[in-house]
Amino acid sequence: MSIENILQIIALIAFVLAAIGFGLKKVDLIAIGLAAWVLSFFIGDLGHFSLPIILEILAFIVFVLAAIGWKYKKIGLIGVGLALWVGASLIGLVVK
Repeated sequence: MSIENILQIIALIAFVLAAIGFGLKKVDLIAIGLAAWVLSFFIGDLGHFSLPIILEILAFIVFVLAAIGWKYKKIGLIGVGLALWVGASLIGLVVK
C-alpha cells in the first residue's frame, strides 16, 4: 500500500467523521480530509516543480490553515483551496 493510498484512506475517514457530525472544538474535519486528499495527489510528483504542483502545494497549505481554524476576514479558506486545486487541474490539462 502506497503513501498516496494511505492519505486517501485518511481523507475518507475524515469525511465520514464529518458526515456523522463528529467534531473537535475548532478543527474542521472536511478541511483535514481535503488536505490529505490534495497531498495524496502531489506527493508523488515532488521531484519536479511545475505550476500545477505549486498550486496544489498552496491548496494544501490553505486547507491546513482552514483545518486548524484560522480565518481571514470573511474569506472562506476551503473555497480558496478548492479554487487553487481546480486551477492546478485546469492548468495541467492546458499546459503540459
